[in-house]
Amino acid sequence: MSRPPLILAYHGISSLDPGHDPDRLFVTPEQFRSQALRLRARGYEFVKMAEFARRLESGKPPAGVCALTFDDGTLDNLTELLPILRELDVPGTIYACPGLLGGPYRWAEPAAGIRFMTADELRELGRDRLIEIGSHTVKHADLGSASLEGALQEMSASKRALEELVEDDVVSFAYPRCMYSAACPAAAERAGYASAVTCGGKGGWDRFELRREMVHTPDGPITFAFKSRGLYHRARDLAPMRLARWATRPYRHRAEP
Repeated sequence: MSRPPLILAYHGISSLDPGHDPDRLFVTPEQFRSQALRLRARGYEFVKMAEFARRLESGKPPAGVCALTFDDGTLDNLTELLPILRELDVPGTIYACPGLLGGPYRWAEPAAGIRFMTADELRELGRDRLIEIGSHTVKHADLGSASLEGALQEMSASKRALEELVEDDVVSFAYPRCMYSAACPAAAERAGYASAVTCGGKGGWDRFELRREMVHTPDGPITFAFKSRGLYHRARDLAPMRLARWATRPYRHRAEP
């Protein structure tokens, strides 16, 4: 059975009207639970990103190991996601932006009522044994053209702010919008992180530019099967994938990232 090392990237876990979720970032609780159970049935071991990075120190990616990651830090990560993780006894890593805490979520329509967790809510989430809090820059900064100094300043500032808030080490980082300059991996290491993740077909198995597969709202069983085997970006134009994308076209408000 194919069990390549796997890092999955999610955002919110909530049932939203598709019209309120133009970037298709929110996966329903039922969909997420089903995907996690499918991975467990394939024999995957679930770990936090800190542990995934530790195992990478041997120089090769850990087969059969999966890290579930969640970008941005919306309230549903506490109210919807955490109960599922507890039910399944599965850990997760939440990448939060300390400069956006408590504010409205800019990538969903206002009518959806989605917001970032407050400081108290993020602190509550971080106290759970299944949760690791990671950094996503201070205010979701685009690091695609960042200098070494600029990236280091941004990464260090978000790390300090989160460590003060959750009173624990923050050793995992996610590049917002999957974007990072050539200087960013070195900056992440200098800032004291153990890993930095990207997505969108970028990266590899270097600890500071780790690839993730992004899971979107319309990802059905076929698409998820390809993504969870690391085959999606190589198979996008095959007939089954074209059919899957056609079947989910009502959700496709914007071009895929």
